[in-house]
Amino acid sequence: MNSACGECGVCAVHAETAAQHDVAWQNDRWILRHHPAPAPLAGWFLLDTRRHAASAADLNANEEAEFAGVLAASMRAIRTVVGVPRVYVVMFGEGAHHLHAHLIARDPTRNDTTAWKVADLYRMVERGEMQGADPAQVARIAAGVGEMMRVTLSV
Repeated sequence: MNSACGECGVCAVHAETAAQHDVAWQNDRWILRHHPAPAPLAGWFLLDTRRHAASAADLNANEEAEFAGVLAASMRAIRTVVGVPRVYVVMFGEGAHHLHAHLIARDPTRNDTTAWKVADLYRMVERGEMQGADPAQVARIAAGVGEMMRVTLSV
């Protein structure tokens, strides 16, 4: 964990070797990782700054210049691999004060993924009221998204 960020949960996840299996793609400034198990949906990713930055307002010049391109490439990869027409982007920054965007594949065949209902789905999985996404499907999607990102962006 980056000592400058104290008790940041996202930095702690980055430091855990076990969490590396969730990483689909990364470069010097960004990490695109699938939501850890139990994932609310196959295709629910997190785009994090590698360096601890509390919000987009705290990005350095290099991160700021890359952010839109990495975000768009990530969304295109998720949309293509999962086969959905839309990918939601949600950034609160309250649960973990480290810039991380939730990139959520919007499955038009499921009503529980529309708009804010996706937050209810998240809470249901978190409380154990619903099973998370199939780990094998998550692994296939993460691998496909990672491959698209490697083709699109340099590592």
